[in-house]
Formats: sequence, C-alpha cells, structure tokens
Amino acid sequence: MILEIDMRKAITDETNSFIDRNFDNQKAVIANARDFHAMNDNRTVKGWEMAIRKWLHSNPDRKADKPEAPVVNETVALNSAYFYDTVNDVYITYLSVAGDMISVEGTKHRAMKEAYSGMVGKAASINEISREFGIPRAWFDEYRRRHGWTHDMDPYTDEEVVDSTPEQLVEDLLLRRRRELHKGFENKKWKQIEDDATKFRMFEDSLLSEFRELITNKLPEVTPFELEPSQHDYSLVVSPTDFHWGKLGWVDEVGERYDFETARYRLMEKTTELISRLPGKPEEIIVATGSDWFHVDTDTGTTTKGTPQDMCGSPAQILMTGCMLAREHIDLLRSVSPVKVVFMPGNHDRMSAFALMMYLSAVYENIDDCEVIVSPMTRQYVEYGNNLIGFTHGDKKMDLPSVMSNEKRELWGKCEHRTWFHGHLHHQKINETKGCMVIQLPSLAGHDRYHYRAGYVESKAGLAAHIIDKEKGVIGSLFAPVGEH
Repeated sequence: MILEIDMRKAITDETNSFIDRNFDNQKAVIANARDFHAMNDNRTVKGWEMAIRKWLHSNPDRKADKPEAPVVNETVALNSAYFYDTVNDVYITYLSVAGDMISVEGTKHRAMKEAYSGMVGKAASINEISREFGIPRAWFDEYRRRHGWTHDMDPYTDEEVVDSTPEQLVEDLLLRRRRELHKGFENKKWKQIEDDATKFRMFEDSLLSEFRELITNKLPEVTPFELEPSQHDYSLVVSPTDFHWGKLGWVDEVGERYDFETARYRLMEKTTELISRLPGKPEEIIVATGSDWFHVDTDTGTTTKGTPQDMCGSPAQILMTGCMLAREHIDLLRSVSPVKVVFMPGNHDRMSAFALMMYLSAVYENIDDCEVIVSPMTRQYVEYGNNLIGFTHGDKKMDLPSVMSNEKRELWGKCEHRTWFHGHLHHQKINETKGCMVIQLPSLAGHDRYHYRAGYVESKAGLAAHIIDKEKGVIGSLFAPVGEH
C-alpha cells in the first residue's frame, strides 16, 4: 500500500514538473492541454486539461493571462454552458468542436438568435446562419445547442428579458414582425422585377437581335383596293385578337389542323372577305393587334407566366415570321384606307407584343397612311368623332365601363358613344351596360391539346369587323367565319 501511494505521488510530481516546465501563460488552459497531448499522449486532451487545472489551483501565481471565464464583478455567469461579459457585451461559450472558448459580440449573438427564431419571420436554417454570419456550420450547431436555441423560441436573450418589461417586449416583437413583413414584401417586389428583367434579357439576347435587320427591309408597294366612297364617315375596327401565331394543332389529335400555313391563310383570306363586304371606303381602319398575337413569349417556348405550349416552330421563328405577317396584314388594310395600329398586350405574349409594337413603329415611322400608337399600357383609348373607343385584352376581370369613365373622364363626358373591345375568351359576345357597349371579339385560332381536352371547341372561329359611324357609334358588324381549308 505504501508503495502504491509513493508511485502515485511520483506520477503526480512528474506531471506537475512537466506542466511547470512547459506551461505557457499566454495560452488558455485548453490550448496548453492540446500542446501537452501532442508532446505526451499518455493523457488525453481532457486529461491534461484536468491536470493543468489542479496544478493551477496549487500554483495561483501561474494563472493563464488569457481568460477563459468572465472576471468576477465584471461578468455574470448565466449557466454552466456559457458566460456573458456584461462590461464588453460578449458571450463566451465553450465549443468542443473548436476545442476552446469562443467569444461572440452581443450584437452578433442576438442577431443569430433572432434569425434562428421562427417567431418573427421564417426561421433560418443552420446552413443559412453559417453563411450569413461567417461561422462554421459545426460551430453554430453546437453553439445553438449550448444556448438552448430552437426554431420555436422567442428572439430575446435572457438579458433582454431581465432588463425589459413584458409590455416593452410585446411592442418590440410587433415592430420586428412588421419589419419582417415589409422586408418580405420588398423582397417579393424586387424578385418580380428581377424575373421580368431576366425574361426580357433572354428575349433580347435570343430573339430580338435576330429580327432587327427586318426593320430596314424596304416596304413593298401597296396596290389600292378599289371601293366606292361611303355616304357617311365611319371607322372600321378589325381586330385579329387571340391569333396565337405559332400554335400547333394536330388534326389527328384535336380534330383540326393549325400551324403557320393554316393561320396565315385564315388571317389573309378572312380579312379580304370582310373588305369585300364593306358598304364603302372607311375613313380609317383601326387594327387592334397584340392581344395574344403570338402563342409564346420566351426562348423556352412558354407564355409570359411560364406555361409550356405546343408550337409549330421555334420561338425565334415564331417571333420573326409573326412580325412579317403582321406587316403583311397591315399592308393589306392600307390598300383600303389609312390604318391606325393599337396594341393590347396579351397574357401569352406580353413582351413579344411590345417587340412587335416597336418593330411596326420603326417600319411605318415615315409612312403617312399608317399610325402606330406606341404605349406600354394594357388599356388603350382612341377618340373617333363622337366615339370613345377602348381596347384591352380581357384577361383581367374588371368593370370596363367604370374603368373607362374614371380613366377618361373628359372624353367620357364629351363623347356620346362609348365602346370597349376585348378578346381572350375566343368567342363573340356583345353587352351594353352602364352607358357603354362591350364587344368581345372572336379568334381565328384553331384548337390545340389544351383547348381540345378542356372541351373548349364550341366557339366558331373567325374574324370580325365593326363599323363605327363617326356620329352614331357602332352601327354594324361583319363576321367572316372559318370554313374548310
């Protein structure tokens, strides 16, 4: 027994001697323990740490200069897992993954807790906290466990709870939630702006550049279409809304064919048919175009909102040939009377419609008998004699007469006749309400898989023209139905 005690004393003396020779008071205890383990692995790092602390207890003059715990009267110990330095506003926490005590400024500590809490906004993940605050993932994972953080906790530290009244905390929490709500709104708004910008960049890079050269092509000579003079001045509204240039309809699948060839034939043939039925030469022809003139709006073959579509050509081909066809159609109408082009951006082709508008504006810039109204607005207005005429695609449900009376108050009171034209639903309908006539226009487009499977096959495809007397308003309508091709 005496021998055993002597051996223990010898070992202790040898350990203390080793520590006395090698202890570095410029380092923390745990750092010295790691160094000792590297020099003598007979003890673990934890074993050396315990031995050093016993040695320090017996040798108070050899305390490490680097503090590992808060100084008495300057810090408050909250629990065994961490210490809070009230003077310097620093949280000192031991992390086993770091093998040392780490110090985190109070502002950063509180910001991390708020971010990790789900009471104010969406709780951030461990990875998100790690990236945002520049702390290793494993460190934060242990850090939040040391502090007892969970996603369903409140965002306040113990010190904030002690120093504040419940009323103050409730008011502060409401302010934080309002701030998070505003932040979420701003983020969503800017995300939408970024998405729109991205869509336009894709459009510009892949499509717009390819048909810029079309603008410089010389316009062909227009052969006048001989019509008898009209007894009364009138304007003719011809609106090939919902044309869906580029749509694909396979006859074996949907019961009819619809492609580039079919669409062009329908447009030119039905326009010529309407012209032949006119009671005389109109004073002007208003061409309301856009309004889903194109079937797709992106380089990936989707609508503006991103819905994939069946196409009979590539997006670039659809855009370029669609612009050339719109020009061909306008030239046909120019052979009859001066033309005014009005745009109604649709839900399929919002950006492409603007490109078409700018293209036609450049093409007819110096042409006296063709006016292209350049405007990004989704609702357009034209004054003709005693008539106020509105144009919109129609995909947004709204009280159109009320909108017109509010947006064009002066013209509403000045003009005796008010008329709205819109598309979107692919079939004809006329309704008169609140002192305004609302005319829903048909579509020349054939069916695709979506329309066929949904059963939208009852409407009669065709092209409509509406006669607007300069003084008496809408006095007649013509319709050229699609027949067998």
